[in-house]
Amino acid sequence: MITLKDYQRKAVDELKRKMIDMLNDSDDRQKLVFKAPTGAGKTVMTSCLLDEMTQELPYNGECKHAQVAWVWIAPNKLHQQSYRSMRNFFSEKRSLRPVMFDECDHLEGLHPGDVLFLNWESINKDNAVLIRDNERSRTLYELIRKTKVEKHIPVVVVIDEEHMFAGRNAKKSELVLRSIQPKVELRISATPVTQTYNAVMVKRQDVVAEEMTKKGVELNPNVKGSKEQSAFTINQQLLEKALKKRNELAKAYAQYDINPLLLIQLPNDSSDALSAGEKTIAEEMKVYLDTQCGISEENGRLACWLSKDKSPNLANITKANDMTEVLLFKQAIALGWDCPRASVLLIFRELESVTFTTQTVGRILRMPEQRFYQNDVLNHGYVYTNLSKDIIQIVQDDMNYLSTVEAQQRRDLVNITLPSVYMDKNKAQRNRLGSTFRKVFFEVMKDTWQLSSNYLFTLAEMLGDDDEVERKDGEQVGGLSPVQLMNRRELHKKGIETDVARIMVEIPKDTHITKLDGQVEITDKARIAMNAYELDALFKQFCRRNVGSFSKYDSMPVLKGAIESALEDYLGVFETEVPKIVLYHANRPQFEDIIKSALLRYTKTQEKQQAAEKRYVEYIWQVPEQRPYNSNACTSREGEIHNHALVPYFEQQKVSAPEYNFARWMDVQNDVVDWWYKNGDEGKQHFAVPYTDSAGQKRCFYVDFIVRLKNSTILLLDTKTCNSDDDAPEKNNALYNYILAEREKGKKMAGGVLINHPGTQNWYYPDGIIEDTKDTNGWTLLDLNVLNNK
Repeated sequence: MITLKDYQRKAVDELKRKMIDMLNDSDDRQKLVFKAPTGAGKTVMTSCLLDEMTQELPYNGECKHAQVAWVWIAPNKLHQQSYRSMRNFFSEKRSLRPVMFDECDHLEGLHPGDVLFLNWESINKDNAVLIRDNERSRTLYELIRKTKVEKHIPVVVVIDEEHMFAGRNAKKSELVLRSIQPKVELRISATPVTQTYNAVMVKRQDVVAEEMTKKGVELNPNVKGSKEQSAFTINQQLLEKALKKRNELAKAYAQYDINPLLLIQLPNDSSDALSAGEKTIAEEMKVYLDTQCGISEENGRLACWLSKDKSPNLANITKANDMTEVLLFKQAIALGWDCPRASVLLIFRELESVTFTTQTVGRILRMPEQRFYQNDVLNHGYVYTNLSKDIIQIVQDDMNYLSTVEAQQRRDLVNITLPSVYMDKNKAQRNRLGSTFRKVFFEVMKDTWQLSSNYLFTLAEMLGDDDEVERKDGEQVGGLSPVQLMNRRELHKKGIETDVARIMVEIPKDTHITKLDGQVEITDKARIAMNAYELDALFKQFCRRNVGSFSKYDSMPVLKGAIESALEDYLGVFETEVPKIVLYHANRPQFEDIIKSALLRYTKTQEKQQAAEKRYVEYIWQVPEQRPYNSNACTSREGEIHNHALVPYFEQQKVSAPEYNFARWMDVQNDVVDWWYKNGDEGKQHFAVPYTDSAGQKRCFYVDFIVRLKNSTILLLDTKTCNSDDDAPEKNNALYNYILAEREKGKKMAGGVLINHPGTQNWYYPDGIIEDTKDTNGWTLLDLNVLNNK
C-alpha cells in the first residue's frame, strides 16, 4: 500500500484533472509536462496516477473514455528499473499490469490497464526489431493499431526523463511518436525541455519539507588557498578535501549502518567515450586514491562506471552499507540512478566552465531513510568543484541531449512550393586556421603594440647609459636581445606584464546552495597557484575558446603556435612561460583583442580568396514537416498563437518588435489567412531569395514571413522599421523581381519589405522598386481582404 506525501497527492490529483480534459479533447498528441526534482518520487507519483486513472475512468461520467492503455518509454535501461518498481508497487493490486513487449497480447492488443515498458533504443533505429515488419505481425505499431482501431482504447504514452528525448536520435524518436499517435504524451523530468502551458510542477521546497531530500548543498567547504605551487594538482587537492568530508560523514553515519559514497564525475562533453583529457584525469584520480589513500578497485573500495571500464562491484553499490567508498563516473550514472547513500560529489569541469547540472547534483540529494537526522551535517550534500567564476550557473542536464524542441506541421496543411536558394561555399575549404594565420598574427601584434623586429637602436641607447654599457649591438642581455628588451619596455608602458611568477585560480569555498537551478553568486573564494601541467591545459582551453568561428579542434594548435612563436620572437619568452603571460589577469583582455583583430584580418583575406568560389544552389522549398528550435533561445506560444503552419509556435526570445507585433496581427486574420509561417534566418533549410548587397557581395535574403491566403495567394513579407537596414532596398528589389517572375508562371503572389505606421494596425509594402526606406510615401497598404479577393 502506497501512502503519498501531501505534495505527491496534490500533484497526482492535478495530473488527473488535466489528463481527463485532454482525453475529452478531439486532438491527438497533446503534451502534459510533469516536472519534479530528483528524490521527489516521480515514478511513485506516476504509477499512482496510472493506477487511479485505470480504476476511476469506468465510473467517471466526465470523461468520454472509460478505458486507457499505457506505453511507458524511457532511455537506456531505465525502463527495466521502472518496470520492476511498478511490479513491486502494485503486487497486491490487479488494476495495472506492467508488461514487456514479449508479455503483451499480440492477438488482441493492449488491454485496459496494461503498461507496456519500452526503451528508446529498441524502437528509434531503422532496423529496430520491435517496429520492423515480420511474418507474424508482432510489431509495436500493429499492437497499437489493434488497441486503438479494433478495440477503440486510447493510448497514453509516458515519456520518462523526457529531456533525453531530444537527444541525437530525436528525429527518429519523433517519427515513432507520430506513428503511435497517442492521445496524450505525459513527459516527465526534473529538467523538462518541452514547453507547454499544460504542466504540473512539484516544488523542491515541498519535497524538502517532507524530509525526502537534503536541505541544500555546501560548495567546496573548508577549501584553503595557497600562493605556492603544490606538488599536487588542484584536482588532487580537491580530491583530498572530498575524501576528508566523506570520512567525516562516515563517522556520523556509523550508528545507522550507512557507508557514505563519494562520486567523482569527469568533465562531461555529452559523449560516452573518454577524451584524452578525461583519461588523464581518470588515471590521475586512480593513482592518487591508490598510492595516497589505499583505495583501489582491487580492494573493493573504488568502483568505476565508464563506457569501457565498469567495475565488478557495481552490483551492490546502492546498498546502504556497501563497502565501496568512491565511484568514478562520467555521465551514464546520472540517469535514473538511485543511491541514497551518495553524499559527496567531486565535479571536474574545464577551468573556464561556469556550469554544473541539476541532474548530476541531484544524485547526492536523496535522504537515505527519507528523514532528517539530529546531526545536521547529514542533512546536506557536499560538492567540490574546480569551477572558477564569480557566478556559477546550475543548469539543466547536459547528458547526451541537445537543447532542442520540435514543432510539427499542422494536420491537413495545404503546402506550397517556392523556388529557393542557398549559398554553396567551396566544400574543399575547411573551416580552420591555415598556415598563413601565423604571419597575420605576427603583423597584427607588431602593429597594435608598436613592436620592433629590427635592430634600430644600440643597446646603450635603449638602456640610456652610454658610459657603462660596452656590449655590441645585438648582444644578448640576460638571454634577451636588445630589440626584445625594448619590446618588453614598450609593453610595460601599455600595462602588459611580461614577468609573471605564477597564475592563481580562484575557486568557490564554503558556499551554501539551496536553490538548485539558476545562478549562484560566489562571495567567498580560495586562491590556489596552478602548476605547469594545469597552466598548459588552461592555455589550450584559452586558445580553443578564442578561435572564433573556426574549428576548435583544428585551429587551436595553430593559434597556440602563433602566440608562442610571436612571444618568443618579439619578447624572448620561453614556451613554458607563455601561458603565464597570456593568462595573467591584466594581460588576458589585451591578448584577446589581438587575437580578434588577427582573426578578422585573416578572415577578410580568406573571404577575398573564396569570394569567386561562392555560388547559389537552387532548390524547391516547402513548409517542413518538423523543425527543431533551440529551447534556450525560444519560447513556446502554445495557446497564444493558433494559425502558424507549425505547432506549437516557437518564438525567439529576442524577437524584434515589428516581428512580434506582425505575428499577432496576422494570427487573428483567420477569415482570409489559411496559414502563416515564420521563416528562419540562415541555413539551406529555410526559404531565401538571392540578392546583391550594397557592398556588391552575393547574399541570401531570408524573408521573415510566408503567408498563404485562402484564395491560394502567397505573401512574402519582411518586417522593418524606417532606415533600420542599410540593405533593405536591395532586399526588397530582389524580392520584387522574384515575385514578378513567379507571377509570370501563373502564381498569385505579393510582398516586399513591410513597415508599420506607429500607433496603428496598418502595414505598408512598396509593391515595386525602391531606393530607400526612410518613409513609406507611395507604398501600398497591406489589405488582406483585397488580396484574398483577387
